[in-house]
Amino acid sequence: MGTTLISFVYDTMRKRLNNPRSRYWLPTLLQQVKTPDGGTLTPLRAPEWNLGAIADQQGATVGATIADGWWFVVGAAHTRARKRKAQLEKDGHEVPPDLKDLPENLRAFTSRPSAAHPFPSLSFSSVEIHHLPNAAVGDLTGLTKTADGYQGTVRITLGAYDTGEWKDNSQIRIKGGYLLRQEVVAADVPADGSTGPLPPTTTAVRGLEGVTWPTQVVEGRGTVALTVQGLAFDVHTTLRVADSGPHRVLAAQVDSINVAADSAPTFKLTEQDVTIEDEGTSARKIEGWKQAAVTAFKSGEAGKALRAAIESALSDPRQRAEFSAAITEQLAAVLNGFLGSVPAGALPTGESAGPGPVEQYLFDRVRLAMSSPSSDFYPPALVHSVEDPGLVPLRIADLDLGPQSVDDIELSSVCLRDVTVQGLPNLLIPPEDARLTADGIDLALRFGRITGRPVIPGTRGPDGSSHCVPEPPLVLTGRFEAVFPPSGDDEDDVLRGDITASLTRPSLLAGLVFSGPDADALRISLGSLDLEVAAEELTVEVTAGDLFREVIRALFDSTPVKTVILKGIRERTLARKDEIADGLTTATRRIIAAKLTQ
Repeated sequence: MGTTLISFVYDTMRKRLNNPRSRYWLPTLLQQVKTPDGGTLTPLRAPEWNLGAIADQQGATVGATIADGWWFVVGAAHTRARKRKAQLEKDGHEVPPDLKDLPENLRAFTSRPSAAHPFPSLSFSSVEIHHLPNAAVGDLTGLTKTADGYQGTVRITLGAYDTGEWKDNSQIRIKGGYLLRQEVVAADVPADGSTGPLPPTTTAVRGLEGVTWPTQVVEGRGTVALTVQGLAFDVHTTLRVADSGPHRVLAAQVDSINVAADSAPTFKLTEQDVTIEDEGTSARKIEGWKQAAVTAFKSGEAGKALRAAIESALSDPRQRAEFSAAITEQLAAVLNGFLGSVPAGALPTGESAGPGPVEQYLFDRVRLAMSSPSSDFYPPALVHSVEDPGLVPLRIADLDLGPQSVDDIELSSVCLRDVTVQGLPNLLIPPEDARLTADGIDLALRFGRITGRPVIPGTRGPDGSSHCVPEPPLVLTGRFEAVFPPSGDDEDDVLRGDITASLTRPSLLAGLVFSGPDADALRISLGSLDLEVAAEELTVEVTAGDLFREVIRALFDSTPVKTVILKGIRERTLARKDEIADGLTTATRRIIAAKLTQ
């Protein structure tokens, strides 16, 4: 069975997780996930993201732009200082020391990013990631077996829907405050005409108010709203069985969340998405800062850092613990809704040969459901749900018993016509009589074990009331035809009558084989089917004409004829196994579909 069962379950649920009309739609489920601070993913908040240096060509461009903007500030400060000095000299006042050596101009200098810190740095505060729950699930890859379960990777793609509540909210939005910093210097104009970062000049220029000469850290603050497209994550998850014995539960653990290596998220924004705190600054300076900020946000290095920051926020151990708890809780809800809850200490135990802990756990949940009268998988309810062929009652056209003899009377043939089997809903499959195999389940179906005519939940009779489990035993009714061989030129004589047979506590051994990629395409085959009943457990009553009444009774009460009847029932049942399997497949699909849409 191996990974096939896990893939089957995953593919079944994947359809529902990606269906906006399903109660298991992933965006709905993700909106219920908690964050470590007690909030939700709508939005996910982070106090601070320090993206570090933007060490690429765009970062260099931003640094140069900031340095150029700073030089205008230096130039304005120099002009003001020159005016102060000139006014003092004109008024006959003493010029202070910091203005005495003020150069006539700054042509010997240039502004550059600092050689010590050549690239700008970018950080965020009060971060909010909006629309994270707008996600879809992709393939399950790398599924491998572990000592106590399975590991695999699930692809989650964000920004998956643009309908309903996600209309116009399909794209991930990152909002928050930002700080853009660049260390700039006043440097000596290089003789070689180079344009890159430089060390600061050693020449002192004093008296420039509002400027730190020759080195200054320039900062720009404001708010930003980035749009993210094409973002996908690979979620590495472990599925295992926790606890032991009748207290076992299925648990999920999110081991890591990483931006998918083959995804190419893009971060988009316009100047309208960026604000500058210092509104008193000149429009020219604000425009320059906005351009620098937009370039910084769009840079490849900023994109990498933003990807890493989002990944870190989602993969934080505390957040992964919340994801793990949510998945585990949802798994329990699905199984409980599908198979019914597990009363304390009621889960069957006992290992079958071959399967791992997860398969054994799921199988034990099925075994428990089959023994619970409130479950749709309770055998009496399941028998009622099979419609083609109908099993309540089961009809067999005829059973040819062949030639027979009794009390020296020869019969050329004996045949049962229009046989009806009543009482099949009186059926139990005890947990100990079910065994998990490599490709399915081997079962022993025990008929006639239920007494007291309990109600069968989920069934309705013609009057609208629930069906009840019929009293044992299993009853076969029909007509018989006994043909006497012709004497001379006479035609055959045929003796007809009615027959009723009771089977006391018979068993049917069945081997169910499951196939199909998911529950919607589930196929159940009967690999084996065998009636287990002894001749002495079959009681036959007949009605016939007075002349041969005792002969016919003696005939059907004989062990050889009972054996032939049982052989015929076995053969006819086996001949219809594919038909029965088709009916069981249809009924099971219908039950599963109903359970997953409730």
